[in-house]
Amino acid sequence: MDIFETNDYTFHVANAKRSKRTTQITLKLTSMIDMFTILLVFLLKSYSAEGEIMSVSPDLKLPESSAQKSPQTASIVAVTEDLILMDGHEVAKVSEVMRSRQNLIPQLMNDLKRKRQISERVGAISTTGIGFTGKISIQADRELPYLVIKKIMYTCGQVGFNDIMLAVTKPD
Repeated sequence: MDIFETNDYTFHVANAKRSKRTTQITLKLTSMIDMFTILLVFLLKSYSAEGEIMSVSPDLKLPESSAQKSPQTASIVAVTEDLILMDGHEVAKVSEVMRSRQNLIPQLMNDLKRKRQISERVGAISTTGIGFTGKISIQADRELPYLVIKKIMYTCGQVGFNDIMLAVTKPD
């Protein structure tokens, strides 16, 4: 059986030949501990406590802003070139919204009403007081016509989602 000794630890390893000879190897753990400490400090420094609150579709180019306030968690209405999405599923087509003379988007309104009812029910049974807050986040391409954003904002307001946040990116 071979014996490996370090500063603090002794390892016994069975020798395949079963010889009576013992071999001593000294391991220097100080360098390895220093390396792990530096790695740990680096990872802790690069860890973001805020995390990713909302994921942005790769085909969207959000407008830039110098706002310093971080985003809050809310339902997301994303508007691509072709579709309006509510929390990831299709609600309406942008072309149909553009052609419509109404400011109200009926399918978006139905989905928002459903969201509000769920939030109110959760608030009614919750002891923490979390319920309907009226917060909604809109992600829209910077090249999207204002008319579409206006109709989305109008529809959100009609359902009670009056705390509207527009998703933007920080300039480099």
